[in-house]
Amino acid sequence: MTNYMYYDYANSKVAKIKEDKIEYENARSMKSYFDKQCLENGSNLEGRKRSFIYLVHKKKYIPITISLSPLRIYFPIAPIKDPSCKWVNFSSIKEILYHKKTCTIIFYDDTCLTCNNPERIKESIHAIYRYLNILNIYPQLPSQPEQP
Repeated sequence: MTNYMYYDYANSKVAKIKEDKIEYENARSMKSYFDKQCLENGSNLEGRKRSFIYLVHKKKYIPITISLSPLRIYFPIAPIKDPSCKWVNFSSIKEILYHKKTCTIIFYDDTCLTCNNPERIKESIHAIYRYLNILNIYPQLPSQPEQP
């Protein structure tokens, strides 16, 4: 299962990271990659985004629901126009450690990703749970230890 992905501009491919390995997939952009994935699962990127905005009333850092079964939702950890933006697979998260200025996302394969702006990450996670709750889908919560 992919932990996170980003667009590799040097190779014009999507880089999918899992277990410290990189797998590349041809795509013109992250947007075209997500649109293709959504279309293969019964919708399109714009429809998935509009549904999330309509149900959750969140307009920034919109997660992309590729499919609900199996659950594949990716959320950005930076502005999507940022060339270094990474998209995290919600279903790969085992635990999130929040700190003052960063957070560490620990994946089920025990690799991790350090992110800036922990409040944004926390908001994205909560918005995804609200979305899934509205749809009556109840995934297992990643553990979130208390801050010291």
